[in-house]
Amino acid sequence: MKRAAPILALALVPVVLATAALCAGACSSAGPDPATVGNDTGLDSSTGAKDGDTSATEGGVGDGASGTDGSVVDASSGEAGTSCVGVAATCGGNKDCCASSVVVGGMFNRSNDGAFPATVGDFGLDVYEVTVGRFRVFVNAGKGTQASPPGAGDGAHPKIASSGWSASWSGELATDTAGLRASLKCNAAYPSWTDAPAGKETNPINCVTWFEAFAFCAWDGGRLPTEAEWNYAAAGGSEQRAYAWGANIDHTMAAYDCSGRGQETCLFSDMRPVGSFSPQGDGKWGHADLTGNVWEYTLDYSAVPYRLTTCADCADLQPASYRTFRGGSFANESFNEVTSLRLERSPAIADYDVGVRCARAAAP
Repeated sequence: MKRAAPILALALVPVVLATAALCAGACSSAGPDPATVGNDTGLDSSTGAKDGDTSATEGGVGDGASGTDGSVVDASSGEAGTSCVGVAATCGGNKDCCASSVVVGGMFNRSNDGAFPATVGDFGLDVYEVTVGRFRVFVNAGKGTQASPPGAGDGAHPKIASSGWSASWSGELATDTAGLRASLKCNAAYPSWTDAPAGKETNPINCVTWFEAFAFCAWDGGRLPTEAEWNYAAAGGSEQRAYAWGANIDHTMAAYDCSGRGQETCLFSDMRPVGSFSPQGDGKWGHADLTGNVWEYTLDYSAVPYRLTTCADCADLQPASYRTFRGGSFANESFNEVTSLRLERSPAIADYDVGVRCARAAAP
């Protein structure tokens, strides 16, 4: 993996926006390649510039103020949904691998930038990144394929209109389960997925596309978090934390920078079972690995700067080439791990250090 190139320091929290060097196009079986640059770009929320592009389009933002109500999932019960059947009982921090915790909403500044305040309502968020074991239940059920895609509207945010699954996306899924299993082996050096359990069931699933991540969360009774929700949970809301736990980072708190050896020396073991750094590396509401381990997809299309200077329970739903993902990974240096960093990528690309965490509506 190529070292990310610094772009710009943000106001309020002195962090660096950067280009993430991930797979561009189909992933190879090789490990991180310091000589190649991926297809993902750092988003500068303060100036509207992104790496290689200084333009931005306006409009097309889904806002909770104009959305419609939908079904509510009781996240206070402490469990996720269908994927919990038969998975490991506990993950790091001695919690249920399927545990979910309510994030108490409020106001904060997106990307720790005072120009972009937002209000987020209460919502449920899974304590852990989706594990291999949970994703295995999904795959074994024959889901996440063109043969069995989500239904139109599944996985919608209850406050945001037109945020559910679109039938037009089904063609982006693997043709069948055999194809999905094959695609989950996108990089032989980082083999979280195995066709049969092989001692890695509590590792985070990797090598999933945005479409597969969306399909999983919808099937599991949840949804992808909006970018604002993810950012709010990771930053501790109005505390505007630089990292999920606070202001400083070290290798007792998160999986990053290939366990401190540097990015050119990454090993599969540097990706840790979920919750390995709990509770010291947990966020304000008890969520593990919001900083590091694997990047996590969000619902939103990318736009720079944010299309709405203020928003309430909003998501950017205007179609664009890229979706956003956040949180840093085991392979990135500390400046890539900050809660303010926004990255984008094609939703059809899977990679070895990108995974997913599901959101759920809080109980009324």
